[in-house]
Amino acid sequence: MIFGLCWRAETCYIGIGCGQKGGFEIHCGMKTKVYGRDNSKDLLFILGWGDKLDSHNLMWLVNVTIGAGFRTHAVELPTAIRDFETEYLSPVREYQGTLGEHVVLANSMGGLVAAYLNAQRKTVYLSPWWGIFGDKLRRTTLRLVSKIGLGIQFLPIDFSREEIGELTVESDWESVPKRATPVWLREIMKAQQNMPPLQENSVVFCSLKDTVISLKAIGERTNHVILYDGYHELFSSSNREVYREELVNALLW
Repeated sequence: MIFGLCWRAETCYIGIGCGQKGGFEIHCGMKTKVYGRDNSKDLLFILGWGDKLDSHNLMWLVNVTIGAGFRTHAVELPTAIRDFETEYLSPVREYQGTLGEHVVLANSMGGLVAAYLNAQRKTVYLSPWWGIFGDKLRRTTLRLVSKIGLGIQFLPIDFSREEIGELTVESDWESVPKRATPVWLREIMKAQQNMPPLQENSVVFCSLKDTVISLKAIGERTNHVILYDGYHELFSSSNREVYREELVNALLW
C-alpha cells in the first residue's frame, strides 16, 4: 500500500471497493464478499491458499459464523505473488481498516497473513501455515528453490485431495493450484521466519493428522491449541459438526 494506491501486477486499484462482479468486490487485487446481516458483529475471514469464495465446504464454515451472529467479510488471497507485504498484507490491512470492532478468523495461509495483523478482539486460526511440513517440496530443497526469483508456476505441490479433508469435493480440489512459483515460495518462507509474537487472546485449531502444515511451528508459538480429529481443513473433515460449538465459543467475545 503506497499513499492509498493498491498495486498488483500492472493494475492500480484506487480506494476501498473497485466495483462488483459475480456477487463479490475487487479490493486491491483481492476478491472480497460479505455474508450476513448489517447489524451483526463483524468478522474478518481470511481464506487459505487456493480457497475460493462460495466454495462448497467453505460455505459450511461461513454459515457457522453467520449462525453465531456475525457479519462475515471473506477475503480470497491471490495464489501467485511477488511480495508478501504489498500483495497480501497491505491489502488485507486496508480492508480491515474499513471494519468496526471485529474478530479475525483465518485458515491455513490466511493464518500467516493474520499473524501480522492487529485484531481488535481476538484471532482464531484454523491450521495456520506458519511452517512447511517436513521442510521439503517434492524432494527439492525448499531453501534452494526459494532463491530462484521466477514468477513461473512450475513447482509441484506435494499434497493430495485426501490430505485436505474427507469431505473435499471435486470442485474445491480443482480450485487448488497444482504448481507454485519460486518467488511466491520465497515470500512465504520469509514471512514464516519473521512472524511477530502472537496476540495473547489467539486460539489455534489444528489436527495431529495434518501433513500440509508444520505442527512444530504451531507448538513453538502458542499453547492455546484446540485439537480436532480430521485433516488439514476442519471444515472439510467428516466430523466437523462435532467441533461447531467449540469453534463458535472461540470466536465469541
